[in-house]
Amino acid sequence: MSLFKAEVVKVEIEPHPNADRLELVRVKGWQCVAQKGQFKTGDLAVYVPVDAVLPETLVKTLGIEKNYRNRLRTIKLRGCISQGLASSLSILDPARGPYKEGDDVTEQLGVTRYEVPIPVHMSGIVRPEHPDFRRYTDIENFKNFPAAFGDDEPVVATEKIHGTSMRAALFEDGLHVGSHRQSLQDAPENLYWRAARLLDLERKLSAGEEVFGEVFGHGIQDLAYGKKPGQVEVRVFDLSRGGRYLDFDDLEKFCRERGWPMVPVAFRGPWKDAKAHAAGDSLLAPGQVREGLVVRPAKERWSDVLQGRLVLKILNDEYLARGDRTDFH
Repeated sequence: MSLFKAEVVKVEIEPHPNADRLELVRVKGWQCVAQKGQFKTGDLAVYVPVDAVLPETLVKTLGIEKNYRNRLRTIKLRGCISQGLASSLSILDPARGPYKEGDDVTEQLGVTRYEVPIPVHMSGIVRPEHPDFRRYTDIENFKNFPAAFGDDEPVVATEKIHGTSMRAALFEDGLHVGSHRQSLQDAPENLYWRAARLLDLERKLSAGEEVFGEVFGHGIQDLAYGKKPGQVEVRVFDLSRGGRYLDFDDLEKFCRERGWPMVPVAFRGPWKDAKAHAAGDSLLAPGQVREGLVVRPAKERWSDVLQGRLVLKILNDEYLARGDRTDFH
């Protein structure tokens, strides 16, 4: 499941600590900054999430400053992070009302999700997708599901590496390798196949196993992790066997046996303490900002809240507030 929508929400209002004319609007786990006096706690409002692309008509209606592609970015306003946009219900068509909490107004507003195209040098020739070649779980931001974990639930938080995800599985017709969304033909220069060869997957992967890794380095995204031109690395972050994802301890054991490097573990312990570890430097490249964390329960489980597998990401606010960063699978 991938959650992206503009919706009608109830807001909570807090004073802005550094500005008399601004206030903080809280929606689920998100925070945005708005002009003071627009809302009071409990009011209904329209929340448009970060990374939304706004149509020209909505930009004009809201009277906001235009930017490249009209994309809502994470910004800092007087020292406070602002993610997304909160507006009154007046931007909605009154004929479609009355509106209630949870109404999806994405289509009505013409809002779309920003998708960064994968650079040409990383793409390859697409091959037909094997029916059992599964895509990895779409990892949602914890701010959309702040109560998905219990406070004291044991979790494992690994560093979210700023690269591109690859997947590989062995079938009756040989090794299949792909990006997050596409299965790709073997080619010596293809980034994902280069990563597969770094892990020696044709020899080390068995039938019924599918491995997922993050490929990173110079020229992949805007964080290079100290790699020089032409240098790339891959770290395994998950594996399924017979269609079931491994518990994290089993994943670590599996990777040790195969000689595969894993994504760094930033924290183990109760969920309530995990969020504090999203900030700071990368464990792979001291002095470089950490993108954030990927958090999973110590033991794999289903989530009724997500209606699927429980795994969430926590992004570092300092990473999000950077300039024109790149963000793609």
